[in-house]
Amino acid sequence: MNDKQVGQFFDQLSEDYTAVIERCFPRYREMLWALLDYLPSDRAFTAIVELGCGTGNLSVLLAEAFPEATIRFVDVSSDSLAVCRSRLGDADRLAFERQDFRELNYASGSIDLAISSIAVHHLTSTEKRQLFRQVFDWLSPGGAFCFADQFRGATDALYARHMHHWRELSMTAGSSDDEWNMWMEHQREHDHHDLLADQLGWLAECGFTEVDCVWRYLLWAVVQARKSSVR
Repeated sequence: MNDKQVGQFFDQLSEDYTAVIERCFPRYREMLWALLDYLPSDRAFTAIVELGCGTGNLSVLLAEAFPEATIRFVDVSSDSLAVCRSRLGDADRLAFERQDFRELNYASGSIDLAISSIAVHHLTSTEKRQLFRQVFDWLSPGGAFCFADQFRGATDALYARHMHHWRELSMTAGSSDDEWNMWMEHQREHDHHDLLADQLGWLAECGFTEVDCVWRYLLWAVVQARKSSVR
C-alpha cells in the first residue's frame, strides 16, 4: 500500500464521505452499531485509540459512548482528519494524529481499547499480523481490540457471490457505475482481503483471548479480541 496514494484518495472523498459510503456499503450503520454494542462491558475504557478514523462517523459515536475517556483519532488522510476534528471539537481529552497507523509507537499497556472501522484491509497479510502484535503490546490487561472490516470468502466462488451482491445492493442504494468503478479501482490497487478465519487465527497467535466474529454480512465482519486480565 502506498501511504500517499491512499491518503489522496480519501482526501478527495472527505467532504462527501458519509453519503458515498452509505450508498456503497450495505448495512454500514448496522455494522457500526455492532462494533460498539459488542464491546466488553466488564471494565472501563479510559484510554482509546481509533485506527483509521476517516471523517469521524465512528469517532462521534465513540466520543458520545465514552465521555470521560482520552481518545486518539488516527488517520493517514489530513483532509479526512480535519473533517473529523471539525465534528468533534478540540476538547483536551481528544487527540488527532495524522499518521500511518503501521508506524504508531504507543507504550506497552497504555491503551484500554483499540478500535477500527474499514481500515485494516489496507494492510497486507504480513502487515496485519504485525499490527495485531503491536496492538496486543499496547493494550492494558483486560483491554480489547475490536475492528470492522472487509474479508475474503472462504472460496473464490463465495467471494465472487459476495461481490455480486455488493454491487447489486450499492446500485439499489443509488450508487452509479462511475462511483462503483472508483471503489473497485481503489480496491484493486490498495485493498487486501484476507480470510476471516486466518485473521482470527493470527489474533490468537498473538496471545489474544475471546477472539470471535460477532457480526457479519457479505464481505463485512466485526471482530473482537481481548487481552487477558491475568498479568
